[in-house]
Amino acid sequence: MSPTNFITIFSIILILVFLFSAFLFLKKAKDIKSKKIIKKKREGVDLDQFKEGWEGVLGHLNTANESDWKLAIIEADKLADNLLIQKKYKGESMAEKLVSVEKDELRSIDLLWEAHKIRNRIAHKTGFKLSHQEATRAISYYKEALEELMSSH
Repeated sequence: MSPTNFITIFSIILILVFLFSAFLFLKKAKDIKSKKIIKKKREGVDLDQFKEGWEGVLGHLNTANESDWKLAIIEADKLADNLLIQKKYKGESMAEKLVSVEKDELRSIDLLWEAHKIRNRIAHKTGFKLSHQEATRAISYYKEALEELMSSH
């Protein structure tokens, strides 16, 4: 066998070994990612999606624009509604879900109600004026309730 043929065959074998190793590595990486996704779903909350949503809320709150503050409250309310759904609270609307929450299940239920009432005024009262202080207070209520919901099992 000539040295050129030997190098060619050896190179082909190395490429095949590399491709096979790469395939095994990618399969293992996919399995690990799948297990992480299953674990997150098993816990009932997609933490990455929740964190991204909350960062959006804070981004809207930290502007000088009243319409952004209103949007922050609406988005925080959606996060709370989605979390209540994931925690298996029943009801068609956010209010129906909140009615089904017992005080011993969620200590901050009254705060969540107050924040939701502000959201309703934004959504249903034409010309509703929102101060940054009131928006910040509402977001702090959502934060407390969301943290409590996230830590409950």
